[in-house]
Amino acid sequence: MTSENKNLRLSKETLIPLGMVITICAAVVWISSQLTTINHKLDMIESSMQDQWTRRDMENWGLRLKMSNPEITIPGLPSTQKK
Repeated sequence: MTSENKNLRLSKETLIPLGMVITICAAVVWISSQLTTINHKLDMIESSMQDQWTRRDMENWGLRLKMSNPEITIPGLPSTQKK
């Protein structure tokens, strides 16, 4: 190979594809960062949904406590003792 074949020439024909490649790479990086942010937010929402303590959960826990310990009074639960 001669030194003439090794010369790199930048012209309109080479700059346009090079610009498109750089633009595509930048778009891939941007989309990746956006998807990472969305994934993080979804993980946070999912973890907060799993840790909920609903009114029904509280009532069920209170009823199980009352069945295990009929002699105690639990506020908010109907009394099952006969007068």
